[in-house]
Amino acid sequence: MIPPHALAGALTLLSLVSGQPHGGSPTHYELSAEMDGDRITALDVTIRLDADASGRTVIDWADQWAGEEHLGQWARDVSVEGARRTEAAPHGGRIVDSAPGAPLVMRYRIVSAQQAAPDVSNSRQPDPIVRPDWFYAVGFSLYAQPAGREALPATFAWRGPHGIGFASDAQHPQGLMHQPRTGKDIRESVAIGGRDLRVSTLRLGDDRLRVASIGHFGFDMSDFARLAEKVIASERAFWGDAHAGPFLITAVSLASAPKQTGFSGTGLGDAFATWIGQDTPLPDLAWFLAHEYFHSWNPRQLGHTEDATEARTYWISEGFTDFFARRLMLRAGLLSPEQFVEEWNEALARYARSPYRTSPNAVVADRFWKDERARMMPYQRGALLAAVWDRRLRQRSGGRTRLDDVLQDQRRRAQADPALGLQDALVAAAAHDGLDLRPDLSRYVDHAAPVLLPDDAFGECARVVSVDTPVFDRGWDTEATTRQGDVVTGLDPTSMAYAAGLREGMKLLSQSGGNPADPQVEITLVAQDASGQHRIRFRPVGRETVRLQHIALDAARFSARPEACRQALAG
Repeated sequence: MIPPHALAGALTLLSLVSGQPHGGSPTHYELSAEMDGDRITALDVTIRLDADASGRTVIDWADQWAGEEHLGQWARDVSVEGARRTEAAPHGGRIVDSAPGAPLVMRYRIVSAQQAAPDVSNSRQPDPIVRPDWFYAVGFSLYAQPAGREALPATFAWRGPHGIGFASDAQHPQGLMHQPRTGKDIRESVAIGGRDLRVSTLRLGDDRLRVASIGHFGFDMSDFARLAEKVIASERAFWGDAHAGPFLITAVSLASAPKQTGFSGTGLGDAFATWIGQDTPLPDLAWFLAHEYFHSWNPRQLGHTEDATEARTYWISEGFTDFFARRLMLRAGLLSPEQFVEEWNEALARYARSPYRTSPNAVVADRFWKDERARMMPYQRGALLAAVWDRRLRQRSGGRTRLDDVLQDQRRRAQADPALGLQDALVAAAAHDGLDLRPDLSRYVDHAAPVLLPDDAFGECARVVSVDTPVFDRGWDTEATTRQGDVVTGLDPTSMAYAAGLREGMKLLSQSGGNPADPQVEITLVAQDASGQHRIRFRPVGRETVRLQHIALDAARFSARPEACRQALAG
C-alpha cells in the first residue's frame, strides 16, 4: 500500500532507445473488456501507430513503477500487424522491424494480477484487477508505449462492450492544466469499469469532477464527492489554477476485518486512484484526498526529476505534500485544529522511533520500495523540514513570507526553465527570499541529522513539547529472524524480550500487540522450543532514548481567540 495513505509512484523510462519517431503522428490507444457470456475475463488493448523513421520501433512497458519491475507481466497474446519481424522487448513488449513509417497495430490481452478481489491487506496499485463484474488498472500496467514518444500526441477510445460502465482520465480531451494530451498522459491514467460502476459528476468552475466507484463503502459516495470537490477547490485556489481542467477520482471498496480501516492511492496527473476499506469513515479521508490532489503540482510542476534518481527527491514530493495537505485542509475548515495536531503528532512519533531516522537520504531512497519503514521516512523528514523552513521564513520576514510563497516562486522558475531540477528549483526560490537551504540539505538530508521542530513552529497557540523517551526495541534481529523462517536470531540478552523468557533459536509462532510509536504497549509472543510452546509477554522498551516531540494546543488561548489561533496554527 502507498504509505501510509498515499504516494506517487516512481517511474523509470524505458532505457532501450529506438529510432526517431515518424513525423510526430499520434499514437492511438483503444481499450475494451473481453467477455465470456456475462463475465469479464480480460482487458483487450489495441495500439495503432506509425513505425519509427528508422523502421525499428520499440513498444514496451516502463522499467518500473511503484516498486513493480515487471509491468508487462500481465500481458498475453501480444501480436503486431504491419511488422516484417518482431522480437521480445525487455518488459514484455516488442521490438518491431518494418518499413519506415509503416502503419503498425499492436494487440494484447491484460489478465488479472489476483484471482480474488483484493482486500485492505493486499491491494497494490500496479496490479490490474479483472473480476467477473468489474475491473481496475492503471495505465503503467495497461499500456505499452513506443519509445521516444512520451511527449508526442496520443488519443484514447473505450470500445465497450454494451452494459459495462467505464471511466478513465484518458477520456479527457486534454491533459492536466489543459495541455495537449500525450503518450505520458495515457500511461499516467487509470481505467475502471463494471456493471455496477457508479459515476457522480460535479462542477469545478468551467470544468467537471467525476467520481467513479465500485463496491460499497461506510459512507455515502455523494458525500465523498462533495468532500473531494471542496479539497480540489481549496488547492486550486492556493495555486491560482481555478481552471486546471477536468479531474477524475476512482474508488474501489476493499473488504476488511471488523473495525479494520485502511486506504491507499496514487496521483496520476488529472486523476487519482484510491483503494478504500469498506469500513473507513469519511472524515479520515480529507487529508488523504488533499495529499493526492496536491501531486497535480508537486512535483510535476515544481521542477525536473531524473527517473533513475527520483526517489532521492521524495522528501520534497511526498514530505512537502504531507505538510501542505495538513495546512490547506486546516485553512479550508476540513480539518479541525485537534485533527491537525493529531495528524502531526502521529507523524512525529513515527519519525522519532523510525530505524531510518538517522539514515542518509541516499540509503532511504535505495530502500524505499523494499522496506515500509524506509518508505515512510521521506514523508516524515520532508514535512518536518517544511515546518522548520516555514517558521524561519515567517520569523525573518515578520510574517510577510511563508513557505507558500517559496513554492509559488519555485513553480514559476520551473515553468521558465523545464530543465531545472526539483531540488535546485526549491533552493533557488528559497534563496530569493533570503533563506539558504544548502547547509540544512547537507546536515538533514544528505547526512540525516535528526530534524527537531522549534518550540513555536506552529504559532503562539500551540507549543512543541520535547521529551526523551526509551526507544522501541523488540530485542532481536527481525530481518534475520524472518530470513531464518521465524527462528529467533540475534537476540539481545539484555533486552526485555530475553528477560521475559525468549531465547535464541526459538520458533516464533505468532506475534500480537505492540506499537512502534509507543514501547510501553505490550507485545505477546507464542514461541516454541524443544520443551514446548511458550507464551511470552513484554514491553519492547530499549536501553537507549530518543527525543520525542509532540504538539500541545493552548486550550485557554484557543478558547479566547479561536479564529486567530486557527490561522496561526495554519501558518
